[in-house]
Amino acid sequence: MRFSEILDSISATGEQCQVTVSDDWMQGRATYGGLVAAVGNEAMRKLVPRDRPLRSLQTTFVGPAAAGTWRIRARVLRIGRAVTLAQCEVLDGDQVAAVQVGVYGMDRESAVLVKPAAVDSPRKVEEINEVRYSPDRFPAFVQHFAMRWALGAKPFSGTRSPSKVFIRHRDPAPLTESHIVGLVDCIPTPALSMYQAPAPGSSLVWMLEFFEHDLEFSPEAWWRIDSDIDAATGGYVNQTGLLHDPNGRPVALSRQLFAVFG
Repeated sequence: MRFSEILDSISATGEQCQVTVSDDWMQGRATYGGLVAAVGNEAMRKLVPRDRPLRSLQTTFVGPAAAGTWRIRARVLRIGRAVTLAQCEVLDGDQVAAVQVGVYGMDRESAVLVKPAAVDSPRKVEEINEVRYSPDRFPAFVQHFAMRWALGAKPFSGTRSPSKVFIRHRDPAPLTESHIVGLVDCIPTPALSMYQAPAPGSSLVWMLEFFEHDLEFSPEAWWRIDSDIDAATGGYVNQTGLLHDPNGRPVALSRQLFAVFG
């Protein structure tokens, strides 16, 4: 199933939603976390008007969500003059797979304006070969994304390096807010490049913060995610990423806590 087909298939009855996910979105024994987060956001969006852009989406991955039919329980926590807070749970059977809180807010006048500095890629996207998907080398979900590595070591190469990767959906459908949520997390954590042999890892908490909201880009346009490790201690990795739109403008911050094994 294409990404847009999954989002379009979410059915809602009041605060309860349901969706079916195919096994080509698997990442090991769990469904790709970016898809889980996007499905939850889309469920909350059925309760929150689109005129309030997504400012922050916090996702705690409680357990693996397998392919199949999920239930999503969404509710609005508070509606203010400018900000709406919503919460949802993604359930696989009777087990909670993810808990999310979304913050949706309209612009407000403010004397404070600070934006991250745009940093150019060391290589242009046209100069880089696209990663070729192979089911023997990559999790199944990778087939749904196009990736071109501008900077960064390969996973399990025994090298410490930040990543700069051009990314886009292979889905030709128009981009939505949830498409971008699902796109940001598609590359592996740079921590895996420090291993010299394959080792499992698992995302525990993911915070995605948007400060720009222009999605008027072709689905074939290349976005870029710059990622690096802030700390790695005791089997846990703290990682930060900065998403750039196809014009090279920073638009969102990604912060994640991973568990790594080995």
